[in-house]
Amino acid sequence: MQQYFAKNERLELEDSDYHHIKNVMRMKLGDKIKVVWNAKVYECQITGVSKNVTFEVTNTFDSKKEEVLVDVAFSLIKEQRLNYVLQKTTELGVNRLIPLNTKRSVVKIEKNKESSKIERWRRICKEASEQSFRCDVPKIDGVLTLQDLVCKDYDLKLLCSLDKSAKNIKKVLQKNNKCVKILLVVGPEGGFDPKEEEYLLKNGFIGVSLGDNVLRAETVPVALLSMINYEFMR
Repeated sequence: MQQYFAKNERLELEDSDYHHIKNVMRMKLGDKIKVVWNAKVYECQITGVSKNVTFEVTNTFDSKKEEVLVDVAFSLIKEQRLNYVLQKTTELGVNRLIPLNTKRSVVKIEKNKESSKIERWRRICKEASEQSFRCDVPKIDGVLTLQDLVCKDYDLKLLCSLDKSAKNIKKVLQKNNKCVKILLVVGPEGGFDPKEEEYLLKNGFIGVSLGDNVLRAETVPVALLSMINYEFMR
């Protein structure tokens, strides 16, 4: 059953969603879809596809609220790799995505292009949320600096580090398993500049290691979220 996010309380969909129902999925009268509005799921039955797509609600469900909110701040990387991060972190339940402009970022976004980039990222997250049957879409911030990031309040702030002194991620999560709001920070290829990492550590972040293997920048958020989902599973 396909899922779509409504754009208002009347359960109206985006034009692209109507196109998807009619021309991509080629749905027929009687087919069922799920429509989400304000974190509530409406099971609907298609009542018309000839000219306009119409449907009626047949059942409703309240969505399950996440017990742990995990935000991911990531250094900007190339588009195809970033698309992967957006899709997979959404599937794994990320609450908020925070793009960062760091010294070693391989991509720099001009201010006049930032809003269009963020809108495209939101569309990717929306589609990933629909595919994975999430009842919300992750929020995406504008591009921030590390100075912006350290001002944010969290129960636990983790910095993925290549430094040998970084703590074992499993032990840190087990020690802090009552946290409700967690921030994960992932650097670019090759990791953060040493001065940037030092700055984060001095401002309440805990450096953590994922093991001996060095992962690609787009793999790290997926690995971290998978570990958190496992450790915090109620």
